Amino acid sequence: MKKEVIIAILIGLSLGLFITYGVYQARTGRSRQNTSPDLTESNVQDEFSGELVINSPLDESVQNQSTVSISGTTLPNSFVVVFVGNKETITSTDNSGNFSVEVELEDSSNIITVYVIDEDGRSLSVERVVFVTDETFDEATESAQPEEK
Repeated sequence: MKKEVIIAILIGLSLGLFITYGVYQARTGRSRQNTSPDLTESNVQDEFSGELVINSPLDESVQNQSTVSISGTTLPNSFVVVFVGNKETITSTDNSGNFSVEVELEDSSNIITVYVIDEDGRSLSVERVVFVTDETFDEATESAQPEEK
């Protein structure tokens, strides 16, 4: 009986120490992140030796096709990663810095995030919102107005 109690206490003590160590590591890791320099987009733009210009699609554009061509210009010979929801598409720019990629969109709103990564690993991103709908603008305005009796 005493043997089982001592074993249970040792197991409980070990688990408690293990959990405490995990919490300690999580807190110190988070405090290290808070003290490290913040790499927000404005800081990266200061260090980033180029810019990212998205020519197509326009922000908050509305279309009826489920595919869109994303094109733009940035640093020559760099990698471009395009996220639409959870799907990613990777391409690279040509010698002039131009890129173009075709992506699938879902019905409703789509957030498109384009990242450019230079050879030093620094990145810059631009975000666009594109709406996909079957309705035309005339149908949408007619359905929004109440019927006259």
